[in-house]
Amino acid sequence: MTKEILVHRIVPNIYSDNLEACKPFYIDFLGMEPVMDLGWIITFASPQNPATQISVLKNDKRILTDNAAVFISIEVSDLEALHKKANEQKIEITYPLTTEAWGVRRFFVKDPNGATLNLLSHNA
Repeated sequence: MTKEILVHRIVPNIYSDNLEACKPFYIDFLGMEPVMDLGWIITFASPQNPATQISVLKNDKRILTDNAAVFISIEVSDLEALHKKANEQKIEITYPLTTEAWGVRRFFVKDPNGATLNLLSHNA
């Protein structure tokens, strides 16, 4: 029997021309906490429900390409199995399975609408 792949969280991503200006809005206005700040991406989370998150990415042409304009990130339980399934189902993979320096393993796919999805898991 095949192991079920679980979706742990879905995080919307938005792009900003001024990351610093976002901090007062998400922290002071919405009461969220910055849980990751890499200089080009800030992820804010609800203190009451840490899986409720939004990421704001620097609107930078060097970072953003047709393949990297990701508006949704989806954390899954078994990334390797999902990657295999994407290949078997001939789902378009636009960014290869990669272990990133900031602690995630991920790949990108295109959904039927042409939206790029960042599928990821955190490194153990």
